[in-house]
Amino acid sequence: MSDLTDKVKASPQYPSDFDEYVDIESGLRRVAGSAKIYVKILNSFLATEEFDKLTANLSAGDIEAAAATAHGIKGMSGNLSLTKLYNETVAFEARLKQGICEPAEKERIDAIAEKTRAYLKILLDAIA
Repeated sequence: MSDLTDKVKASPQYPSDFDEYVDIESGLRRVAGSAKIYVKILNSFLATEEFDKLTANLSAGDIEAAAATAHGIKGMSGNLSLTKLYNETVAFEARLKQGICEPAEKERIDAIAEKTRAYLKILLDAIA
């Protein structure tokens, strides 16, 4: 286990389901073990406007653009080992590519994205 993982798990804010959302060890492996690079990329993810763009695409009824945006979110979350968000976005993107978008699916993605962001803030606070 890395020092980064140890610090996060020692945080009093560490939730029991954190590992379902963020796989720190996998994320670190993707950046050759550099906590500095991983943190930089996580901060970029937190600043992304892709979720707002997804909402705008869907509000405009542009399912094709929404699928493309979901694809980008899927890629970002996969590269950062944001496991739950990645898995849910895979399914959501597939449904969008079929032209299907249920409001409940979008609400689920939003809830998972929000929880993922909260957990990333816990991670970043733990190493600050």
